[in-house]
Amino acid sequence: MDDKNSLRRIPLSILMALGVVVITSGGSAAWFTWRMLNPQPPVAEFPSLETEPEIGSEFPDTLANSEASKPAAESDKQPDASATSQETPSQVYWLKNADGRLILTPEAVTLSGENASAQLEGAMQRLLSKSGNPAQDAFTAIPEATQLLALSMEEDGVHIDLSANFQDGGGSASMIGRLGQIIYTVTALEPNAPVWISVESKPLTLLGGEGLEISQPMTRQDFEEFFEL
Repeated sequence: MDDKNSLRRIPLSILMALGVVVITSGGSAAWFTWRMLNPQPPVAEFPSLETEPEIGSEFPDTLANSEASKPAAESDKQPDASATSQETPSQVYWLKNADGRLILTPEAVTLSGENASAQLEGAMQRLLSKSGNPAQDAFTAIPEATQLLALSMEEDGVHIDLSANFQDGGGSASMIGRLGQIIYTVTALEPNAPVWISVESKPLTLLGGEGLEISQPMTRQDFEEFFEL
């Protein structure tokens, strides 16, 4: 009886506080138990995104070098000036009979070629392919079968190589005349240029059966000094 009476004497506020503690403890235990049985899935981590730089906003030097390394378009290439054909006024020399005496007669021509050697080669081909210039009543003393084997303009003068037919037939007047035709025609662009003449790649020293001596090289002045038509 005494114990029951003592319990009744416990204040009501203390009993209410104890109830709250019991309820709270029970709720915490229940929540912890539920979490253990139902674990939350881990939160996914997304990788960070990097945006590409806008063209021109970054790395300008790299872009410029890339553009510079591209091959030039065919339409942008400049033509090679050295390969451009040029036209130059010149002369081809024929022979003419003036009162029983042969004289050298020039025919005005236009030479085409990308350089002096090509132009002089064209002049020589014209000289060797024709029998003369009917308009001037002029003719050639160079044998018809003569061929041009090589021609070049060098620092020391004009080098020309002819076939062996160049020495065929004729007397001294014919030999001197054809020699003059060659020397004057290949020096039409540079009248003072020395001329080196070869036949079948050998330097010409004697011309014709009469053995006309030829000095090497020979200029227009040399020809006029040593030979008379």
